[in-house]
Amino acid sequence: MAARTLQELVAAAAYLHSDRAAVKYDGSLLLYRDLVRLAGELARVLRNNCAPISGVIGLYCSDDLFIPVWILGILQSPAAYVPLDPDAPGLLTARVMNRCGLKYCAVKTDLLQV
Repeated sequence: MAARTLQELVAAAAYLHSDRAAVKYDGSLLLYRDLVRLAGELARVLRNNCAPISGVIGLYCSDDLFIPVWILGILQSPAAYVPLDPDAPGLLTARVMNRCGLKYCAVKTDLLQV
């Protein structure tokens, strides 16, 4: 069996089971068709707005129903994603961002401080 990417495996599952739950979290669910559609929309936004040269995009969020959407969207952009923990000390997060050369980061909006 040939190695396949996560994106390809999810797309294949969505093709076969579009009306089935792909993600269940805290009493909510996301169907495969919605997961693939939303991840594709995010990937387009990232491709249009983030320089593809960087190769990595940070993901700063806590547990959420849409984490798989964000991960798939980033991977389809195409970039690697770097998970950043909002509960980690700021200096640790800054060090990870610096070491990975992060120039772009997807942030769950309720974590933004104004």
